[in-house]
Amino acid sequence: MLLQFFIFHLPFTMVFAQDDTPDIDEWQVMRVEAAKDPFANRDQFTINFANYTVEEWCYPLPGAKMNSPYGGSRHHGGTDLQTFAGDTTRAAFPGEVILSGPYYAYGNCVILRHANGLETMYSHHSRNLVKVGQWLQAGDPVGLEGHTGRATGDHLHFETRVRGRSFDSSRIFDHANHTLIRQIVVVSKQKNGTLKFSSAKVE
Repeated sequence: MLLQFFIFHLPFTMVFAQDDTPDIDEWQVMRVEAAKDPFANRDQFTINFANYTVEEWCYPLPGAKMNSPYGGSRHHGGTDLQTFAGDTTRAAFPGEVILSGPYYAYGNCVILRHANGLETMYSHHSRNLVKVGQWLQAGDPVGLEGHTGRATGDHLHFETRVRGRSFDSSRIFDHANHTLIRQIVVVSKQKNGTLKFSSAKVE
């Protein structure tokens, strides 16, 4: 009987070992689905970045320097990060690819939806490396740095968003040191539709 057990289960084990599909936690899937509207039945939500492990976040372009911040006189909707043409951009947090392809002035663009209620955008790629519906872990490759769309040089245009509304990514990332800011962030929806951010750093 023991011999029959191993013979019966061996093919299944071999197929599973060759399967490159990432192991997705069902609870994570449910949270990302809920994150389509983080304000559902409430006016605010909280993200505790202080508890994030090294596996739960990644700087979107390791080794990059910031050459254009959010906002400013030209109302820049993201943060421009630059290393070298063809360098790999990476998923900031675990999540699902909800857009991958040419997108107006953004060129080759990827948008991820995350369980924490945020969306992140990566644009101007020379080539996207992911497809819509694909699940990524933090640090997984997203695309190759380039200058497609309305871009004057090779760089990554990186955006952090809530329900499609961009906000300054320096609220959560220390771009000079390529680190996540250890803090508790509360995002509140105002009556006029704008977003209010408050945070408390955790030592």
